[in-house]
Amino acid sequence: MLDPLFKKISEETVVWKKKNYFHKDYPAISEILRFATLEDGSPRYLRHAQIIALETYWYLRLIENTPHIIDLYNKYYPDEIEFLEVLGIPTKSKKILQIMLKGKDKMLDILKDDQRLIKELKLEALHETLTLNYPSYILALAMGAGKTILIGSIIATEFACSLEYSKGPFIRNALVFAPGKTIIESLKQLSDIPFEKILHKKRRVP
Repeated sequence: MLDPLFKKISEETVVWKKKNYFHKDYPAISEILRFATLEDGSPRYLRHAQIIALETYWYLRLIENTPHIIDLYNKYYPDEIEFLEVLGIPTKSKKILQIMLKGKDKMLDILKDDQRLIKELKLEALHETLTLNYPSYILALAMGAGKTILIGSIIATEFACSLEYSKGPFIRNALVFAPGKTIIESLKQLSDIPFEKILHKKRRVP
């Protein structure tokens, strides 16, 4: 059975962590991410799952250069049959096998446009992924794991990097959508995390 994409990315993120989050163009990210844990390795402010998600986010941003999800599948599953299987495309389908003779890229183009084939093979989710014209990722944390704090941490670290590298590919504005009934509580949660320390830590980077 093939390893899912998230596991492969997780393994690569761990390798990057062992290299102290090295990035030759944006070395400040190393200090920012290392600041998330104490000297004994225990979390400073975030939970362990939140730190892993934050590390993964920055691995995709800086090491993989924020690729489209299909580009990630292409990279990690170069074998065409494995590529089909991990995307849930039926490899025994005669239509798929005939299309594959035209090449992987041609097959993906067909799956973007052929609505009848998409419905026949029940590939609606894949079709949605293929037709997105921008990278899109989901932080799949369990209920109560702290997605509110995590998104706040992502924004804070993005702002910290944008202050350090004014010409870098970092965000300077953020728009967050949240349910109206929970936004007040979410803002209270964010106010409890000293994000200003992340920004202050950034300013100490030479």
